[in-house]
Amino acid sequence: MVELIDNTFHVLTKVAKSKTGMLLRINNSDALILSFIGDDPEKYDEFKRSLLNLHKISAIDDHSVESLPAYKSVKSNLGIQSCFIQSVFSLGEQNEVVYLILFCNEVNKPKFINDDAFMSILSFLSTQIKELYQANFNKNNILQESDTKIDKDFFTNNREENFNKLLSISDDLIFILDKDGCFIEINESGAMLLDYKEGEILGKHFLEFIPPENSVEVATAIDMMLNSKKVASFKTDLKSKLDRQISFVITGRTILKDDVVIGLFGIGKDETKINKLRDELKKLKPKLIEAQRLISVERARVWQKYSLIEELERLKSEFVSNISHEFRTPLASIVGFSETIVSDPNLPDEMKAEFNRVIFNEGKRLAKMINDILDVSSIEGGKITLNKSNFDIVQMLEEIVDNNRESAKKKKISFEFDRTKQEVIIEADREKLARTFDALINNAIKFTNEDGRVKVTFNNLFKDIEVVISDTGIGIPEKDLPYMFQKFYRVSRPGTEIPGTGVGLVFVKQIIDLHKGLISIQSELGNGTSFIVKLLKNIRVTS
Repeated sequence: MVELIDNTFHVLTKVAKSKTGMLLRINNSDALILSFIGDDPEKYDEFKRSLLNLHKISAIDDHSVESLPAYKSVKSNLGIQSCFIQSVFSLGEQNEVVYLILFCNEVNKPKFINDDAFMSILSFLSTQIKELYQANFNKNNILQESDTKIDKDFFTNNREENFNKLLSISDDLIFILDKDGCFIEINESGAMLLDYKEGEILGKHFLEFIPPENSVEVATAIDMMLNSKKVASFKTDLKSKLDRQISFVITGRTILKDDVVIGLFGIGKDETKINKLRDELKKLKPKLIEAQRLISVERARVWQKYSLIEELERLKSEFVSNISHEFRTPLASIVGFSETIVSDPNLPDEMKAEFNRVIFNEGKRLAKMINDILDVSSIEGGKITLNKSNFDIVQMLEEIVDNNRESAKKKKISFEFDRTKQEVIIEADREKLARTFDALINNAIKFTNEDGRVKVTFNNLFKDIEVVISDTGIGIPEKDLPYMFQKFYRVSRPGTEIPGTGVGLVFVKQIIDLHKGLISIQSELGNGTSFIVKLLKNIRVTS
């Protein structure tokens, strides 16, 4: 059975022209590949985990799968365009489902979905999986077989009683006619549909209940039913005792004895009730469509949040890894040089001084990283307030530029400050803005190679001031630009180790936002970056 399922699955992938696919069994605790076609099933471990998480909270379909980051990764690695996923078997009580997953090259809905051959094989595959589950279930319940046999014997020996019970509980018109067409059996509910008691109908001819205008048509239909000896149906009205006409769909089959017709067994469905249900269904259909649309919207909203949470978790993990590395580097220097000073009493004074300088600088670097993280956390928690004062922002920028000239000089970077000669007064938090611009200038120097150029330009506009910090550094990929101010985000630069915690620009953006200002980025990979900051100013300018 397992081999047949595996072969059927492989045939299905060939019909769909899919080079990669899987039969995946998912329950509340596990996701297991039952059959696989492709290069390496281990590459899909993250994809399976994402589907398992999705299965626990929602149904799985093409739309929900395409929003998973793990699927986007698989899609990129395989070079595929879309994914076809369908449930082929499910056990509702255990929340266990077997999914067929095929990765396709079509951008839109795969062509094979409407292919008769594909759907036939898919139906056969579903049947085989169902039989496999039933076989396993029977093995697990072998101890119950003797009890089941006793139950079957009981039902076999009491068929007449059970048939009468069936007649009593059915809401349909169930009857048996003799070879002449007279009622010899009718259920109580069926008689009540015609406003009769059960005994009042027995012995009457079937055509007595047919309106005269329909009697010839019904007689012909019954003759055809008797001659065909097969199940047949026809529609007719039946007259009730209160002279009502009720529409029925009559389905019947002849009763044979020694290949001779001795009667007819029939069931009548109240078409009036069916039409009423059909009308109600017609009214409910728009509501169902609307409900499905709302469910789809809610599902998309949930999965958007789920994808965002998953992405934030990934960024958080990367941030913890990066910050651990950044903390470890200065700590290693501090501990290493301290141990050297303590363990070697004969260390020359000039070497001690040099080591103390390294320890001091690394300690300041470590403190700065810790402060950056604490500041971001404080701002997000609403614990930081602005201590505003009136000050000359041009003078403040000049001080920051002077403080960074030494680090630019060490990298042989040309460093310029294009400023106005006027005094420009703004009302803001001088300390926090100073840290903000210092972080941007420090960033520009850090990401600019030797013999590069960094320029700070101050523009005195009508109602606000503009500060542009440009460099000729390594630049930022276009795909990363929208996320540069996002918490925990760092640009991936394979083969390049540039120190940093990934929270500096978060702090910068938050401080600018607190001042009701604007910050934007213009960058081109390999050709440098420009940060543009705009802040409101006081209307006070002196020469």
